[in-house]
Amino acid sequence: MSGGRLHTLRASKHVMEKTEILVIDDERSVADALQVILESEGFGVTLAATGREGVERARQGKFRLAITDLRLPDMSGLEVLQTLQAEHSGLCVILITSYGTPEILAEARGCGAAGTLDKPFSPSEIVRLITSVLDPAPNVRS
Repeated sequence: MSGGRLHTLRASKHVMEKTEILVIDDERSVADALQVILESEGFGVTLAATGREGVERARQGKFRLAITDLRLPDMSGLEVLQTLQAEHSGLCVILITSYGTPEILAEARGCGAAGTLDKPFSPSEIVRLITSVLDPAPNVRS
């Protein structure tokens, strides 16, 4: 089991060197778990507990990726997504949620989400999604 994880690390380590990720989630246990997972993969991680805090941190930092929860205490993850994309054109945003209906997930993609993921998710799922967002493989089909 750990062999697959090591393979993932080796295969994607170049993508993650010095990559800064902003995590916006009001569930402290989720935010802390993401921080541990992502830092163990070589990412820099900044946490925010509200949408407004996340937007402000994005203004102050240089992030390649933001991960935001759909339900936040002060604004929706879709509002966060739209604000971040309006202010930071190169920022990729992944939306995570425990309440992901097909309609909500389609709306997120329509608003420009680079990816979506239902909670609970495994460490390998989030790392795989981040890797695909930051370093998409070229389409080899003719």
